[in-house]
Amino acid sequence: MKQIKDSKFVVISDLHCGGSTAIFPPKITLPPLMAKEKKRVIHADPHQLSIYNHVMKQARRIKESSVGMQKIVVLNADLIEGTHHQTIQLKVPMVSDMVIVAIDVIETFLQEIGFSVKNGDELYFGSGTESHTGFSEVGIASHFKHLGAEYYDELKLKKHGKSIWFTHQWVGMGKGHNEGNALYNALKALYYDCLKEGKQMPDLAIGSHFHKAGLGSFSQQFKTYYGIITPSLQMKTRYGVKASAFQRNDIGFIEFDLTKDGLFKFYEPALLEDL
Repeated sequence: MKQIKDSKFVVISDLHCGGSTAIFPPKITLPPLMAKEKKRVIHADPHQLSIYNHVMKQARRIKESSVGMQKIVVLNADLIEGTHHQTIQLKVPMVSDMVIVAIDVIETFLQEIGFSVKNGDELYFGSGTESHTGFSEVGIASHFKHLGAEYYDELKLKKHGKSIWFTHQWVGMGKGHNEGNALYNALKALYYDCLKEGKQMPDLAIGSHFHKAGLGSFSQQFKTYYGIITPSLQMKTRYGVKASAFQRNDIGFIEFDLTKDGLFKFYEPALLEDL
């Protein structure tokens, strides 16, 4: 009989690999651009290395704290920066370079966290913002097929009697005295949509995209439903400053536990400060 384990969920999003403000490996070798080149060796800038080291440190911590648990890793999209809005804030110039960088970062993260198919661990990749990623994310997901990777637009998991939904662009946290209201209202709207359409309301819904992390809830008929917005692995770009002026930009990722008895345990994300 297969042993049922508690599950450790790790949700990472908005890596934006290839952007000059985003996570980047300490050193990576890329194919040549010029005929006389044999290779390009690119080194991370100090702020990129700070993000990378922080992420890998947290991955090692999770490996130690999740012994005996099943790990479920969800890459909730926007894995590369792309060439959106005519941006000049690029560490590498081509989308093909960005894909190589993203695969390198993800491979290292999975190694550091101790991801194992033999352990029953699961891996999922979401589709993100087309202006960033184009069709690249399905190719990145395919690279990890040997680890059982699945690709989704909307992921609806059922685990230990709980329903957990994921999508990339759902709702933001808001700002100032209204922070959290949008997430509460989105959960409330989802509840009534599910009620009208005869669907099961998810116990937890997770979105990304807005780079500001938060946890919210909505209660109805003595049951509480939860929502999470994930942080990013990218400092603000010039475009981001214009789109969310004076707003914080959280750097890190989300983890939470779901016991085999169906109990959630949420953790405050370990965010990188002072960047």
